[in-house]
Amino acid sequence: MNNENQTAVTIEHRNHVGLVTVNYAPVNALSQAVRAGLVDAIEQLEADFNTKVIVIRCEGRTFIAGADIKEFGKPPTAPFLPDVVNRIEACEKPVIASLFGTSLGGGFEVALACHYRVAINSAKVGLPEVNLGLIPGAGGTQRSMRLLGPKQALDMVTSGKHVGVTALKDSGLTDAIFEKDLDKNTIAFAEQLIAEGKLTPRRVGEMNVLGDFDWQAAKAGIVKKARGKDAPVVAFDVMEKTQAMSISDGMAYEREQFLILRKSEQSAALIHAFGAEKAASKLSIDAKPLDVVKVGIIGGGNMGSGIATAFLSSKFSVQLIEQTEEALEGGLGRIKGNFAGNVKRGRMSQQAADDCVAQLNGSIDYQTLADCDLVIEAVFEDIDVKKTLFAKLDDVCKADAILATNTSYLDIDEIAATISRPQQVVGMHFFSPANIMKLMEVVKADKTSDQVVATAMNVGKKLKKVSVLVGVCFGFAGNRMYTRYGREIQQMLLEGATVEQIDKAMTGWGMAMGPLAVQDLSGIDIGHNARSAQPFPEHDQGYFRAAATMVEAGRLGRKTQAGFYTYGEDGKPQNDPQVEELLRAKAKSLGITQRKIDAEEIVDRALFALISEGLALMEAGIVQRLSDIDVIWLHGYGFPRHKGGPMFQAQQLGDVNVANSLADLQNQFGEDIWPITDTDAMG
Repeated sequence: MNNENQTAVTIEHRNHVGLVTVNYAPVNALSQAVRAGLVDAIEQLEADFNTKVIVIRCEGRTFIAGADIKEFGKPPTAPFLPDVVNRIEACEKPVIASLFGTSLGGGFEVALACHYRVAINSAKVGLPEVNLGLIPGAGGTQRSMRLLGPKQALDMVTSGKHVGVTALKDSGLTDAIFEKDLDKNTIAFAEQLIAEGKLTPRRVGEMNVLGDFDWQAAKAGIVKKARGKDAPVVAFDVMEKTQAMSISDGMAYEREQFLILRKSEQSAALIHAFGAEKAASKLSIDAKPLDVVKVGIIGGGNMGSGIATAFLSSKFSVQLIEQTEEALEGGLGRIKGNFAGNVKRGRMSQQAADDCVAQLNGSIDYQTLADCDLVIEAVFEDIDVKKTLFAKLDDVCKADAILATNTSYLDIDEIAATISRPQQVVGMHFFSPANIMKLMEVVKADKTSDQVVATAMNVGKKLKKVSVLVGVCFGFAGNRMYTRYGREIQQMLLEGATVEQIDKAMTGWGMAMGPLAVQDLSGIDIGHNARSAQPFPEHDQGYFRAAATMVEAGRLGRKTQAGFYTYGEDGKPQNDPQVEELLRAKAKSLGITQRKIDAEEIVDRALFALISEGLALMEAGIVQRLSDIDVIWLHGYGFPRHKGGPMFQAQQLGDVNVANSLADLQNQFGEDIWPITDTDAMG
């Protein structure tokens, strides 16, 4: 071995057992040094007369967890992973994989190439390549279906999910599962093989796949779940076509398809999303977060109870505040109901739910917030209400307590200016339902201290949220862009596009839900009331007039069984001719001539509205990086992950094409609606 390989992979002898140890922090990723070290170690121990059995194990917190992200985007270097796993499988001496932590992707492919697999009972395995728009490229599709069978293998490969080894104990994956002392028990397992003379390698690649599995029935479900993503469907096709092939021919075809996907836009988008999430958590400030143990939450409605549930689920102590005993009882009931729902769905045990609820207290007395480290208000979206509340918190809370607002739109600088410690005020904008949605915008106001920002971001991490730092403006980053996107959707309704046409165009492009179905779900009046808190722009006569028309007609969405759609007893949306009549009349009163609008125009205008506003946010310094916008839209607004985000889409188009398209829209609809946007930030 060369020096770098020796550092990453070492060899030790225990009587007739050769121990190959991978030690490449933090997750023993398959760097070039690890790959080369594994090949060198196998060849050395295979040639060593005294070695009868070989064990591959890892230091640190996990067995090999996959590819080395530091090598993403760089030209691949030898030895390539397919050659590594084939060399392991070809070894003339039995090779045992000792699994713990999460053995993922290439790490699981290494384990599959070994002749035996043992594991600690908490270990998990997975082939998550589809999450990056890829398929396994080093025999993962081939050996998984030979060892686990087509059904289990297809589920793992096409879903990308991690699976516990105990759930696979009857699949043939593991030869032993231990409750403790993995190293000691692995060596004992190896010594037992020697004692019993079981020294002939059992090669997964030589196993047979053929059976009575119904491949076509399985394909329908996979295509449906893929929702436009290519990789799961390609994975299925690879496994179906190679089921009767030799391992070498099957791996050759698998590798060919892997390399095609690696060059695809979907893979680029998914890798971008992965990197964007990592970048979003990084701050340019150097401040130590405060310890947060007890959290006060003001407001027990749907949002407040969801926030409380999220904190309790992450082992925080929560003090809930409401105005009346009746409201408090309702809030506590909602929180307990959330945990009961988790138990019913199998997401947690009853004991775990009880432990969480035990950390919950409620009161109508604000003095109970005196010892809280963090207080978050989730009350009515009214600036005067929030100012009054923060003045009360200023009197009650301890000096270093963080005072956070969950406002979606309001000016946090204005709220902070009313108290004696504006440096302690921060926005923590959760997305509803707060106990489920992963996104949280941390809003830095003008006076917010770096320590408070660092603390809010750290709290988000503990809540397992994807937290993004943004600045103060109307709607911050997410809702400001959503307002611009919504405006364009609403305008097209007035110009002649139908409700169903718009939603079909956007879901056909990849959005999780149609924008008008989303408004019905959240309540059309919610956004309408927030927008009505400030004057509608005089230059934009159609500004959200479609939504205002629905509100005036009492059509508030699902909660009134009528919004942009009508909802029957089954809850399914139905087109309603009355909506078209209302919108036609409103357009006529505004002097807007209706026309036919096709799906391409709908998608283009919606997407470029997002791009234009995103560039404006970057130019104004509201976000740190364009990729932060993508993270917000991927996790808060149902933007299709395999399309990377609106700003990734812009970068794929290129700054010249974006500038030309925005100029065309400006010429067609006017500079007031489509202002000149600097595309230099796209890089």
